[in-house]
Amino acid sequence: MTMRLLWWMCSLTHFVSLVSADSDCIGTWCDTCLPVTIHDAPGVGFDLTPLYGTAVVDYYNGTVVEVAKIRGNPEYLELMARLATSKPVLQSTRNFMHELPSCLVEYLFPSVWSPWRDWWRWLNVKLGRPIKADGVEIISDLLQELKIATEKAISQPLDRVAVTEPGFQALSPAMVNAALRVLGLRTWLRDSVYYPSRLVEGDAVYAANGYGLCINYLDRFQCADEFANSPAPTVFVVSYNHNLLYTSIMDYATSEAFPYVSSPEAQLVDYELGLDNLLENDQDQTVFWDRLRSQLQILPRESEYTITHILLAGESVTHPRFLASLRESMSELSLGPATAKIQLAIDPTFAAARGAALYARRRQEVPSDCYEKLECEEMRLRERFHTSTREELR
Repeated sequence: MTMRLLWWMCSLTHFVSLVSADSDCIGTWCDTCLPVTIHDAPGVGFDLTPLYGTAVVDYYNGTVVEVAKIRGNPEYLELMARLATSKPVLQSTRNFMHELPSCLVEYLFPSVWSPWRDWWRWLNVKLGRPIKADGVEIISDLLQELKIATEKAISQPLDRVAVTEPGFQALSPAMVNAALRVLGLRTWLRDSVYYPSRLVEGDAVYAANGYGLCINYLDRFQCADEFANSPAPTVFVVSYNHNLLYTSIMDYATSEAFPYVSSPEAQLVDYELGLDNLLENDQDQTVFWDRLRSQLQILPRESEYTITHILLAGESVTHPRFLASLRESMSELSLGPATAKIQLAIDPTFAAARGAALYARRRQEVPSDCYEKLECEEMRLRERFHTSTREELR
């Protein structure tokens, strides 16, 4: 009975969120203005790939800094491999304490410094769960390393971040948000019914390459209106790393970046086609590359719509032989530069984190659930002037 009640609570919350998001405007004025310390703060984006994590900082003046790339520990690699090939686990109605609804996990998972943390681990033991670190703790370990590197780069404590991930069905946003809570970090995702609850790598890479970025991003709904009549793109995202190939199709309703619903339309994951496998098997290179070309063609062939963009991510995607194979496989599908050009404008290793940082930077300037009054920017101009004057007098 308790589980059913919680399920209805989650469903009702989701329904209200969708109804609210479809309204024409936020409709309320803010009681206060964002101070300069928040409005002008750098936007920070993390990308959790199946192999490593990256951190990027997007500053108010437009400067973008690629801060760190940190390889995951063996537990992280094993976890991501399992999540990549697993289906979402349906919640059991028979054991309330054993399987909590995902929408409550991030709020119930205690912070690392909380006294409830010991109680939580004691409860896991009583329920017969293994004492080894769970998915939330494993992900938080990598996030902590990214957090430390970022705080060193920006010379101030990190409070809020946007995290992008591959979009594996078994990797829930609740798990990532719970890992952030362990570190005392807030998220720019799932914080408001008017903004996305998830940011998958494909969407972040799309934005990082300059696509779908509205001019009036201070107004969520006017931003959407800019793309109301735009043709909907079909994006093929190719990510290639040392340990795997994974591709995805992002099918958008409009060409706007950072859509409210962020999820791959289709996805392919192959742990046998990573670059390391090629380097270790000199004898079977022909077979390897033939299979790689075949795998690259699967999703574009199956897509209901013609591919309009081909975007790249991953540390090994610029390998000359891989790029040649990608171009060959796409040309066989009549996807050449005239129809879907392969984008190489930015470093693919940091592309998704750059998109997440851009999203965070824009969100720094916008209250989540109200509109600022016109005098707010005038107030910040005076605040910036007084701050710069004090610094000059030092």
